[in-house]
Amino acid sequence: MHDRHRIPRGAGRRALLAGASLGLLAAPGILRAQERFPSRTIEVVTHSGAGGGTDITARMMMVQAPAEFGVELTVVNRTAGSGTAALAYAASKPRDGHTILLITQTHLLTMLRNRLPTQLDDLVGIARATEDPQVLMVKAGSPLADPQAFIAASRGRSLKYGGTHVGSVDHVSIFAFARAASFTAPTLVPFRGGGDIIINLVGGNIDAALANPAEAEAQIRAGEVKPLMALSRQRLAALPDVPTAIELGIESVAATSRGFAVLKGTPEDRVARLEEGLLKAMNSAVFQNYLRTSGQAPDSVAGRQVWQRQLAAFNTEGREALTTLGLMR
Repeated sequence: MHDRHRIPRGAGRRALLAGASLGLLAAPGILRAQERFPSRTIEVVTHSGAGGGTDITARMMMVQAPAEFGVELTVVNRTAGSGTAALAYAASKPRDGHTILLITQTHLLTMLRNRLPTQLDDLVGIARATEDPQVLMVKAGSPLADPQAFIAASRGRSLKYGGTHVGSVDHVSIFAFARAASFTAPTLVPFRGGGDIIINLVGGNIDAALANPAEAEAQIRAGEVKPLMALSRQRLAALPDVPTAIELGIESVAATSRGFAVLKGTPEDRVARLEEGLLKAMNSAVFQNYLRTSGQAPDSVAGRQVWQRQLAAFNTEGREALTTLGLMR
């Protein structure tokens, strides 16, 4: 009796071979899906030296992160070139999620000014870590130590602002703030760092400074420096009596922001896993206490949609400022 469903010998072999081939082609994908991530130490690359604000942010995040990821994390400090060395190091590593960047607006300005091969479109934001609002400060007792007097003076002449260097984050912030307020273009006076800026503000060598509150905490307590307005979305807990620029009719927000990113090409499932783990690590009691004690905004920690949108906005603002100031190569 013949089997009506019998497969001819040649056809059966061909079918078996085809099935085996499909299985081999699918195997890498199956293995990829089954591979545990992360599977080894995660490197956190920063342009800050050991002990700097960005370096400290990374290490505070790393207190809880190993428990969230199940692997160790290590900081890689690449300090040269205002972010150039850090970007180059990250670009030299596999885009597999085991190398992440801790970036600030400085990286974006460096990319823009130097036309680096890596630009914002090559970065994928993962999570924001800190948001350190800037505050407009003047010398206490000066004729400018009143918001309305300061605004009137700024629209009549070019005031001198202290900053770190030409083309820096604070230079761009000063430019954007003055433009939003319709001030006469301010003059930047560069100094080595925030400490020198505050000393010269107290000494009367400059008219104003946009600084983070922690940089002038001692001078504010001593009554030597007067905070005039906060460039934040809401009043700061540390300076509850200081109005925001928005309250005074100036639509300007500025902060020193730090957050994590990977290079484009990192698999989406790994980006999502990194975001999840970092947010859990930074919502821990240890990191939240760090935010409070260092004067950061209480809503500093945010996911990738907020962080990527903020990076895009600052990139646009930075490009406009650098172009207007003649600082784009």
